[in-house]
Amino acid sequence: MEIEGHPTGDLIEELERRGGVRVAGTSSGPDVNSLRFVSERFDDASGFWMFLPNQAYLTGMDDLPLG
Repeated sequence: MEIEGHPTGDLIEELERRGGVRVAGTSSGPDVNSLRFVSERFDDASGFWMFLPNQAYLTGMDDLPLG
């Protein structure tokens, strides 16, 4: 896998291509309504959550993600 462009956005896009899902939330955890979508889509699949604060995008090269 060769990442082109800025790593923050490219990493997220690569994870989504591999089946990851963006879920809105805060440092307290994912948004409850978003969790319903994830549980419906993936049933009881195992996985892990990653919190990526908006500050991770404040590099001057990335735009804040939509949603």
